[in-house]
Amino acid sequence: MVRNRENSKKENLLKAEGRDSVPHIVLLASGGGQRAAVSLVGSLYQMAQDGLLDSLLYLGGVSGSTWSMASLYSDPEWSWNMDRAQSRLSGDGVELQDALGWLNKTAAEDGFSLSDVWGVLTSAGIMKQMDERRLSDEANRNASNPYPIYSAVEKHCYSHGPIEGTSWFEVSPHEAGFTELDLFVNTSLLGSKFQMGDLLEKKPEMDMIKLQGVCSSCINLIRDSKAGIRSLAGTQQFNKSVLLRLCFMHCLTFSIFILPLFWRADSTVPACLLMEERFQLVDAGALINVGYPPFLGDKRDIDLIIAPEYSAGDMFEVLDYAAKVKKPFPVIDDRILEDRDWPKDCYVFDGKENEPTIIYMPLFNRHNCKGLEHDTVWSTAGSICLFS
Repeated sequence: MVRNRENSKKENLLKAEGRDSVPHIVLLASGGGQRAAVSLVGSLYQMAQDGLLDSLLYLGGVSGSTWSMASLYSDPEWSWNMDRAQSRLSGDGVELQDALGWLNKTAAEDGFSLSDVWGVLTSAGIMKQMDERRLSDEANRNASNPYPIYSAVEKHCYSHGPIEGTSWFEVSPHEAGFTELDLFVNTSLLGSKFQMGDLLEKKPEMDMIKLQGVCSSCINLIRDSKAGIRSLAGTQQFNKSVLLRLCFMHCLTFSIFILPLFWRADSTVPACLLMEERFQLVDAGALINVGYPPFLGDKRDIDLIIAPEYSAGDMFEVLDYAAKVKKPFPVIDDRILEDRDWPKDCYVFDGKENEPTIIYMPLFNRHNCKGLEHDTVWSTAGSICLFS
């Protein structure tokens, strides 16, 4: 699919740039809740208007930006008609009974958690659709859209302190697994039972509603369970009052469990993963709020990273990660690092040899926030539109 996408871009790019090869370009959308979801659609819309959208080979997302990614890719040809994609977000939305029906059906499944509640809130309440397709369904599509990659982090490794990036988890239409460990399974098997790398029992792949809940479960650091959720709700069935009660519980956390670990037990697997029968995925924004890890190094050979930053996180939080995992990353001058709390509107970091060139564009900058104090605090959390 990626090779087909690359070939489909070749003729136009060679004509425009006079190159003898096609540059590998990725748009990396940051987290930032509902703001990131809306901003990503705006960025893609403007790229389409300027004739640049067709140059993207990949689209990567973290946290809130994965909401709009999941919504966009429900249309196999969304990048050809951004007007249609944009108008879908201002539609009539989802009936409450449809959302509750999905919750009650999913609650009967093994691994149900508050991530699923969060997935419904974002899918139905914000993105206004209940998309029950599977990500692997996109594996056999044509190459009309950039190839999507969603990101999360493994909670056990993250809570023990990120160990050389081993907690980063990526999910694409073809494979899902740990980026730095190079341990992957076919995405259609995500959620199935494995032992020592062998498939024991095939389980249904998570749908896009559940995936949205996983990728944006931004306040999870405590394990929850199906019984615990029922206890909080005080009922055996989800209804409107129960959903509202869960939304406003101060102690809400979100998680997803995948049955069981699918790797071999050897020295390449960190102890924080071997100690658990299952692993737990949470919002990648807890580690890095822009999804750089899958696009650094040789695997995808990226030439240019376009990185709009829609949140108010650490400006260059990826630097420590890249150094730990020994991945190529452009050198950033100390004078630029001093801007991290009050950045300019655009930076270009030139890549050398196998380093990608990076165009970094923070939404909250001296130009957009002109006249405001530089220490103004901008929350990265998105608001939730509850059902009426």
